[in-house]
Amino acid sequence: MAKFLIGHYCFLIYNLIMKKIRVSLSEKGYFIYMGYPLEKLGHMLTENRYGKKVMLLTDTNVFPFYGNMVKKILVKSGKDVFDVLVKPGEQSKNLRKVCEVIENCARNKMSRDSILLTLGGGVISDLGGFISSIYMRGINYIPVPTTLLAQVDASIGGKTGVNLPFGKNLVGSFYQPSFVYVDFNLLSTLPEKEIKQGFSEIIKYGIIKSKKLFGILSSIHISGEKVLMYNQLKEILPTLIEKSIMIKKTVVEKDEKETKGLREILNFGHTLGHAIEISHFPEMTHGDSVALGMVGESYLSYKLGLCKKEVYTSIKELVKKFGLPFSYSQIKIKKCIGTLIYDKKVKDGKIRFVLVKRIGCVKSGVVVEKVQVEKILREIQKDEKT
Repeated sequence: MAKFLIGHYCFLIYNLIMKKIRVSLSEKGYFIYMGYPLEKLGHMLTENRYGKKVMLLTDTNVFPFYGNMVKKILVKSGKDVFDVLVKPGEQSKNLRKVCEVIENCARNKMSRDSILLTLGGGVISDLGGFISSIYMRGINYIPVPTTLLAQVDASIGGKTGVNLPFGKNLVGSFYQPSFVYVDFNLLSTLPEKEIKQGFSEIIKYGIIKSKKLFGILSSIHISGEKVLMYNQLKEILPTLIEKSIMIKKTVVEKDEKETKGLREILNFGHTLGHAIEISHFPEMTHGDSVALGMVGESYLSYKLGLCKKEVYTSIKELVKKFGLPFSYSQIKIKKCIGTLIYDKKVKDGKIRFVLVKRIGCVKSGVVVEKVQVEKILREIQKDEKT
């Protein structure tokens, strides 16, 4: 299969699409600088609230590409920068790593006006955001997302956290960044698999809130080899990122800390998705698990009479189109069901789902008994054999 690599210089066209998007919140709003080149990052840190000390938190995959570049940019703007590197992947998203990084903050004499800048994907932004929220009861946090998934989802909204053996993000906080810095050029070094992970979340946005976005995704032509080539994406990717950001921004503004039940819709595909990810770790990535979660939860919706079969089929086909997992044939249902009870939407021991009614419209807080979930998931396995 052909390797997926977006040409860095081809991506320079995206610098013409610079937008400053305001996330308006009751206590602490912030801007998302979308399409801004990395070279301008230092200019954003001249306000008095930003101290001289900067921790650059990244992983060993990302640092060789952009780490030294970011350090030079920050040093040039007068900052005292030190880096902390962690292993890539979910294995670094735990309380032991939190303690290690916090001790590093203290050793380097970081203060309340210091900056923790994350450079990486969802794991790095979740980890860095949580540490920023608890070190000295809160320091400046700036995510610079380097993956498509992080640019459209993980770096936006203020949810931070780390995992426990029982489930994902069970220890965390709501903590808003000082700002989010989205440079499309940083996607240039992503392999095809990482691009697909991001499309999982973009598909979710279309299902929960935008029939138009779902239609745009459906209209994108994918080659016969199911490879997401650059020439298929170069003109549409900024639009997809912006539409995804705007959907999440709108939802978060209405229900920042998930107290009104409105923000729950962002968890479509994640109840089953997180259960699959935890029970099948390390084989299943987050994006792959969410893709399967969306297929499974749309099948639940169909079987419970909330949507027509065509809705389930269209979601499954779109997931399949972008090369994401769509089959439950290899999923260990019993093991997966066993982790559902630790989902954060569970109330009084009852599992609650976000289920789809039609494309662009979902229903949150739908209680489904664990026995019924298992029964329906076994039905999807049978259906796939026929």
